[in-house]
Parts: sequence; structure tokens; C-alpha cells
Amino acid sequence: MTRNVVHVGSAIRAALILGVLAAAPGVGALPTLKVGYSAGGGSHLTILAQDQKLFQKEGIQVELVPFSSSADGLNALNAGKIDLGVSFGTGAPLTFISKGADFVVIGGHLSGGHPVITLPANASRFRSIQDFKGKTVATARLYTPDIVWRGAMRKAGLDLEKDVRIVELKNPSAVLEAVKAGKADVGIGAASIYVPAKQSGLAIVAWSNDFFPGHPCCRVVAKSRALKEDARPYRAFLKALIEAERLLSTQPELAVAANKKFLDLDDRLARDFTLEPHAHVAADPNRNGVRRMWQEMKAIGYVQSDLDIDRFINVDLYREALSELVRQNPADAYYEQLVKTFEAQNR
Repeated sequence: MTRNVVHVGSAIRAALILGVLAAAPGVGALPTLKVGYSAGGGSHLTILAQDQKLFQKEGIQVELVPFSSSADGLNALNAGKIDLGVSFGTGAPLTFISKGADFVVIGGHLSGGHPVITLPANASRFRSIQDFKGKTVATARLYTPDIVWRGAMRKAGLDLEKDVRIVELKNPSAVLEAVKAGKADVGIGAASIYVPAKQSGLAIVAWSNDFFPGHPCCRVVAKSRALKEDARPYRAFLKALIEAERLLSTQPELAVAANKKFLDLDDRLARDFTLEPHAHVAADPNRNGVRRMWQEMKAIGYVQSDLDIDRFINVDLYREALSELVRQNPADAYYEQLVKTFEAQNR
């Protein structure tokens, strides 16, 4: 963008006028946040913010805690063993919420970017959603791409009970192994297996975005009780993620280098993984997208609930964090665009 004058949207302007912005870093000691993430990757913003010391810049310390499955990570969050989850999808947190978990979505991390994998010899057999009929499909229940794929099958008029054989596994890594071993014709993968799928020579025949364009995935999830006790460190965390998002957009090689180091990748894989065009990385909570995912989950019978999901989505912290960045960087076109995106996605 070439304009120099920043137009601050009404919601952001209101936040500035009402003075609800976070206290500046250094005003009082902010605690360390334990942040759970998927061990296979897909946490670009958090990794970049840690690498570039953006969390420290905002006055907090972050301890990263890896998990091999979304369920394990969310169980840890529910038990108070971690403070945040950043790459446990959308479907899994919403499922936990439907069962009474004290979770709230406060930000975003990734949308789309989940590969559908098969052996190279089978790649030509998968051209459209109809081609799943009669196949054995490995998938990890609770993971967002599983919900996205099931929803696409329903919309295509296919019966999940009769038209396919579904093998439900604990996590995407198990899906990968099932496909490699020939125990499934195709696997509904996740961003966390992109690198091992490439390393194993598997073929990517579709992406979750093909089934549900623009679908939200990895949301930033916290416990609502913790936010009520002290929201400052969580607001600071989101502010650092927004700054990392700007860095990823303007200096992508920093993110490539961070992932290379953090995930121990070679140059080519680090670049492919970080810059994969099907993976849309953003810190915005995208309330509208989460609502759509909730409705999709109810439509396919994933959850049976009459909860008002808006009660479990907090967009205020992100709004306040972005407001502070706008105030501190009044001529920054990137933050100007984020304001517009926020107001479009969080009505």
C-alpha cells in the first residue's frame, strides 16, 4: 500500500478514546506464559516472535511446550499446566468448549494449509471430493482438517457411513504413518506433517482450503478465568504476534531462518514450509470464521450443543493490542490494513 495517512476503524478508534489499551511494557512485572504448540510446526508467528525477542520487547517471557496431539495440549491447558495453546486447531478447542471447558479464543495463528496426502502411485486417483468414494481414509479426529473434509463430503452428497471407510487416529503423525504403510489410500493431514510428508516422498493431492476456502484453523486459546484474573500478559502476547505477522509479511526470510533453526530443517524445506501459499498466517481471531466452523461442526454431528459460541470468543484483547500498535506507529500501512481486516472478520 502507498498511502501514508492511516484511517483508524471505528472499533479501534473507540478503544483509543476509551483508554482501554494495555499498560506499557515495564509497568509492573508480567509473568511467564507457558505456551503449548504442535511439535511438528505450524506455529510460525510464535516461533518468529520468540526468535526475534518480541515477547521480551512487550514485557513478557514465553516458555514453549511441545505436544504431539491437540487433545494432549488442550488437556494440559484445561489442567492449568500451560497458559495458552497456539496450534491446536479450531475444531478441537470448540469440541472441548462444547463439553464444558473454560476456554476462550483470543487470537489466530493459521488458516488453511493442511495437506491431503497419499502415495505417489495413487496421486492420480484424487482429483475431486467425489474421488474419496470407496476409499480408505485415515484422519485424526478433533483436528480442524478432519471437520473440513467431513463437511465437504456431506455437501458433495457423500455418505460418511457408507461411501468411505474412515480410520480414525490420534494425531496427524499417525495418519502419515498409515498412508506410508499402505493402511489407508489417503490421509487427511495437518500443517504439522507437511515437512515429514515431503521428506517421505508422499504426494499432496489437495489442501483443506480446497474444501472450505478461508477456514480458520489454529486459534490462540486461553482459559477465561485467567483472563479475568490478569489479561495483561495475554494482551502483550497478542501484540507480539501481530508484530511477528508484520515481520513475516515484510521480511519473510527472518521467518524462514527461525523455522530452519527451531525445527532443524534444511534451507529448501524451511523455505517451502514457511512460505507455503496455502497456509495463511495471521493473528486476527476471526470471530466470523470461528462461528462458521461451529455451525459446520453442528451440521456434521461433531458436536450437539446450543451454546452461544460468541461467549467463548474474545476479540477485545486483540483489538486493544492492535490499537496500541496503531498509536505507536501512526503511519504504518500494514497495521492500517489489519484494522480493516479486523473489522471485516469480527463483527
